[in-house]
Amino acid sequence: MNRHLRPALAAAVLGISTFLVACGGQGSSPTAPSTGSPAAGSTSVVISGTLRSGSAFLSEGTGGSMAGLTVTVVGTSITAAVDGANHFTLTGVPAGDVQLRFSGMGIESTVTLTQLQAAQTVTVIINVSGATVAVEAEQRSGAASQELEGRVESLPPTTAAGSLKVAGRTVLTDASTSVLQGGAPKTFADLQIGMRVHVKGSPAGADLAASEIRIQNTNTWLPVNVNGVIDSFLPGATFQFKVGSRLVKGDDLTAWFGTGNTSGSVAMLANGVRVEVKGQQRDGYIYAERIHVNGTDGDPDGGKDDDDGDQDSSASIHGPLTALGGSKPALTLTVGGTSVRTTADTTVKRRGDTQTLDQLKVGQSLHVVGTRQPDGSLAARHITIDDDAAGGEFEIEGSAGGVKGTCPVVTFGVNGYDVATSAATVFEGGTCASLKSGAKVTVKGTAQASGPVLATRVRLK
Repeated sequence: MNRHLRPALAAAVLGISTFLVACGGQGSSPTAPSTGSPAAGSTSVVISGTLRSGSAFLSEGTGGSMAGLTVTVVGTSITAAVDGANHFTLTGVPAGDVQLRFSGMGIESTVTLTQLQAAQTVTVIINVSGATVAVEAEQRSGAASQELEGRVESLPPTTAAGSLKVAGRTVLTDASTSVLQGGAPKTFADLQIGMRVHVKGSPAGADLAASEIRIQNTNTWLPVNVNGVIDSFLPGATFQFKVGSRLVKGDDLTAWFGTGNTSGSVAMLANGVRVEVKGQQRDGYIYAERIHVNGTDGDPDGGKDDDDGDQDSSASIHGPLTALGGSKPALTLTVGGTSVRTTADTTVKRRGDTQTLDQLKVGQSLHVVGTRQPDGSLAARHITIDDDAAGGEFEIEGSAGGVKGTCPVVTFGVNGYDVATSAATVFEGGTCASLKSGAKVTVKGTAQASGPVLATRVRLK
């Protein structure tokens, strides 16, 4: 299947900030795109982007150079190279639905942008993880309207009454702002930190005055992973530091790993130390549940083996899942001929959404990042489901987008997957006719070797 789409850099440019997903991301307000808006009367679109790295193929940590990647508008000759600041700009892009292909440095993956309008300027943040990419945040600007998509990072009392921050930008609401979820009316009080939302409105200085806020994903618990070098470190029982533009806070409940210290403490941290943080999005910061200390910048292992027995700082494999055994969370997988072991700390993602170990099925194509063990096996830290087995059982949850067709035969997208329904599809929580773009759905169906997932059941929430 050609469905390699995936739904955590220094401060981004392009008029919006990064934030995390499964989940969600965060960052500071970037500068304007390097290319201006399309000329009046133009029928084309300008797409500007910034990439952030969580990839084993790229320079380790936030801000790692991705120069060498090429971005192409599929089906056209429009292409651009990613520069040393991890930016790219595509001009003359046709309106409508487009796919962007990212190639090079061990990566071959695509993302889809739907319903582009003539004369729009689109700015995106692209997260690179393993061999796949995903749109982390997106903003669209026209002559008088703007759209912003991302995760809610802050709410009152951190922000002013009636305002919130989405992808680092302040969004203003008033009595005329509508808040919706799957077509059902909601209120400002229904918004929560970590929710993914789509905002429509008009510019109000540097802020966005919202006419509509659509809640796309209510998964506020999605984990946030941050890799990079510490700066602005403030020690203490409740400590904090920055990795790039993102603020990280921790306390006595934070777990510690790395640099040969089996007990671990905040004493392992200092400016210039390279860390991997696993945490949760909170109001304006990431709460660190686990910190893996890799050493000082330029010496990822700090001159020692890690506490978990790693002889390499990282290893990765990509291949088919041919065998699966054991009991959760301690599973034993065979991926591309290599034995892979999972633990309670292993994260699983599909198209940017956090999954459980239950979603692993024989026949899937997986990308595994972990640490090589003395027996040659791999202890998995992150598993990405790149492709589902043809004919295999498929399940995905997210927001429907680009709904097209006439019931009972409709097509739509969920987190980068194309889904098709038929007269045999069972709808729960609503009818086929009530399926609209933005609706939260759970899809069960059958994966194909090519083409969309054939939905056997669609549950509307």
